[in-house]
Amino acid sequence: MEGALLARDLANNPLGHLIATEYGDFATEQGPSFGLTVATYGLAALIELGCGGLLGVNAGSYEEPRMIVLRYKPEGVPTAHLALVGKGIMNDSGGISLKPWDLMHLAMKMDMAGSAAVLAAMTRLRDLGANAEVSAWLMCTDNMPSGTATKLGDVLRARNGKTVEGENTDAGGRLVTMDALCLAMEESPDAIVDIATLTGAAMAAPVRVVGATIGNNQELVDQVTAAAAATGESAWQLPLENRYLKQLDSDIADISDVGGTTAGTMKSDTEDS
Repeated sequence: MEGALLARDLANNPLGHLIATEYGDFATEQGPSFGLTVATYGLAALIELGCGGLLGVNAGSYEEPRMIVLRYKPEGVPTAHLALVGKGIMNDSGGISLKPWDLMHLAMKMDMAGSAAVLAAMTRLRDLGANAEVSAWLMCTDNMPSGTATKLGDVLRARNGKTVEGENTDAGGRLVTMDALCLAMEESPDAIVDIATLTGAAMAAPVRVVGATIGNNQELVDQVTAAAAATGESAWQLPLENRYLKQLDSDIADISDVGGTTAGTMKSDTEDS
């Protein structure tokens, strides 16, 4: 319950009360009391790491981005290594692809709920006696329109060198988390779980009151959905369908950040995702 309350408190903070740099400071201050080591990466470090997705979404913001990396190591030999990735869009205006005024736009202070859930989970590992090593990457920035913002048609380069054509700047969540997924994969963990509020695409499924769950390892997906059921957090598995992949083709980059108006959550190469 303590973890859930922490996640809710973080997600309910508007941008005027919690920006990415303050989020990093909070994690740095609180992490050690839960047995976590914490490292934060600012603008210069993210440029050096080649995190073009996070940097591209942050380009229109007055505030610096932060990547927050948390690590938990149990006593003794870890039984496995789990990687967690959390989307931390502190507020999502949509960038140049500005969202219209509606209740969804008003709720975009919660677009960092994925990172809040990951941070909260990390704070409970020691008390739960977790015997696996767990590493977490929180990718944090707001997404704002300005003269420096990423424009439609711009090409961003991910941490792994792949290029992404931006066709909709409101698709920032997948851009920031792609860099974290690349960094996580470099450590060859046994499993990666990515938690993100890809709200509109999931709701179009429709998934309004349950979480959309997708994955390329059925055993892990079953564990996640079972955990969701045990805690009263309903989850529904959606397919990963390779026949939708062609919608992500780009004439000038390796991939586009959006593809068509349908199946927004179900495009993936199951061999590489």
